[in-house]
Amino acid sequence: MKILRFVLSVALVFLFVIPRSGFADDGSRGKWGFDIKGFKANLQPNPGWLLGGRWASYFGTSQVYMGLGAYFGAPTGLSITKEKMYYGGIIIGTDKKFGKVGAFEASLLLGYGEGQMTQLSISENSHYVVEPSLGFGVSLGGGWRLTFAGSYLHMADAKNFSGATFGFRFQYRSSSNPKSAND
Repeated sequence: MKILRFVLSVALVFLFVIPRSGFADDGSRGKWGFDIKGFKANLQPNPGWLLGGRWASYFGTSQVYMGLGAYFGAPTGLSITKEKMYYGGIIIGTDKKFGKVGAFEASLLLGYGEGQMTQLSISENSHYVVEPSLGFGVSLGGGWRLTFAGSYLHMADAKNFSGATFGFRFQYRSSSNPKSAND
């Protein structure tokens, strides 16, 4: 039932975000990427891992974007069959290019998440997930960027699954302007 609620929530967000993306500008500028993160839960001794992805669309010609993000992983690094967590939601953010190859990014994810650790008999879900994040990236050319990011994942009703994340993201940024395609 919880997974069904999560899937329905993400589907409703797609209904609101995807139609919006067509109005960004003539080229429908957007970005998508894959994340690999380390995760250190506040109440757990061992670090874990998270995998996930993002998709976003820019507002007009600005550097402000809105989109979706979803992540899953093992909160203390054990097997995904013994423990798991997932979260996702709407992402609002901005990025700013500096120099020829550098970029700064700030974003905020608001959504839903839950986790389970069978060895410790912990199963928690949170209807309120907040994840502010800051990252610094370097252009790889052809629209690709490698971004190193840190964030704090806060699950309001799931204290065992709140904590710091750190990692990197491979992302592709489309552009209607060929001059900035290498950003």
